[in-house]
Amino acid sequence: MATTPLAKAQILRPLKDFLKEKSPPPKPHSCPHCGSPMQLLGARFLLSGTTLNRNVSLPGCPVCEREVLETLPRPETIH
Repeated sequence: MATTPLAKAQILRPLKDFLKEKSPPPKPHSCPHCGSPMQLLGARFLLSGTTLNRNVSLPGCPVCEREVLETLPRPETIH
């Protein structure tokens, strides 16, 4: 079943609104589990088959999420 342009627009509008709201970088805060300062990670949100493309900042704890943060590519390695 093909998605109509109207249905696609109805799906994309809430996503665009959400990402617009979250796009300004949040202020770093403390981890709710250990109290360490949070790091902001740059992320790009792409929705396949659309022109939706947004940069967002996601918080991550360098103590509680160390293993996850270590597996992410560093900015200098992303091309």
